[in-house]
Amino acid sequence: MKEEQLLAARENMVAWLSHPNELGRVPSEIECTDEFDYEELRYYVFKFKKWKLGKWFVGISGGFEKGSLVPCGHTFSDFQIYDEKTAKEECIKMVRNIMEYWKAEAARIEPVSYTHLRAHETTLHL
Repeated sequence: MKEEQLLAARENMVAWLSHPNELGRVPSEIECTDEFDYEELRYYVFKFKKWKLGKWFVGISGGFEKGSLVPCGHTFSDFQIYDEKTAKEECIKMVRNIMEYWKAEAARIEPVSYTHLRAHETTLHL
């Protein structure tokens, strides 16, 4: 299963990079350099090149539950230069930022209950 999940992570990273709003093409090279668990999800660290002779950049793919081949959507790169010493920490920061973003979005769009609105209305009329 581990090898299948790694391949799924790689495919997901390539698909994300290929999007027109990101790299806009398949990277010329891509390699998984590390993996880690964060909040009970598995993540894969990748280094990739835009061009054959270009620099390596770091990216993260994952949010895989145990035994799953489908990531939860935590695939990202901010196109920082890959540094073997800091890549894992940079990817953990990216995952934290993604989680914070989606938690804020969920809070922003979560509907407010009728009871909650009535409580505010009552307070306003006191």
